[in-house]
Amino acid sequence: MSYQASGTVAPDEYNQIWHNCWKTMTTKWDKGEVSPALRELVEEKQWKLPSGQGIVPGCGRGYDAMYLASPSLHMVGADLSPIAVETATKLRDEAGISSDLVDFQTLDFFKFEVPESKFQLAYDYTFFCALHPSMRASWGARYADVISPGGQLIALMYPLAKSDEDRNCGPPFLLSEADYHKVLDDNFELIHVDPKCKTHDTRVGEEIITVWRRK
Repeated sequence: MSYQASGTVAPDEYNQIWHNCWKTMTTKWDKGEVSPALRELVEEKQWKLPSGQGIVPGCGRGYDAMYLASPSLHMVGADLSPIAVETATKLRDEAGISSDLVDFQTLDFFKFEVPESKFQLAYDYTFFCALHPSMRASWGARYADVISPGGQLIALMYPLAKSDEDRNCGPPFLLSEADYHKVLDDNFELIHVDPKCKTHDTRVGEEIITVWRRK
């Protein structure tokens, strides 16, 4: 189902898109591996990840949550779809990764109860673009709620629009760097941006990896 970028949507109705995608296993956004840009940031650029708790909203099969997990950083992979969560949990178990390092939960990112200690890291990829544009302000405000002061949001911007005409319908909804600044700048400081980051072969020129620090 396609939606126009203008106007608003009823979130519960809109979310049925993702339930239906998982029921039919129509997950074209899934590349089957950790994003090259995230791997480059951590392994080649040796970006220092915070300790504590991290979250990946819209985690899907959970590759990124499993990759980021460590003894000092417990990760939560969150998804609306119980099928996605079940699939991610199975992949984690098959990989021999402990639930002490990463667990997967069926929850609504905008409604779940935030732990008292909040999260020190969040990773966002193919989540922002999956939301209707009318939900973007809530996305930015929610990250400000769930990330503790000094915590980090790693946002892999995708898919970048080439022109305004490209932005009329979705999901995924094409986006720009300005779309992120508009909803994050009040509560976050941009501390890293790499427009030449490594990408999947089919997404060259469509991704920019960024890191934002919670003020």
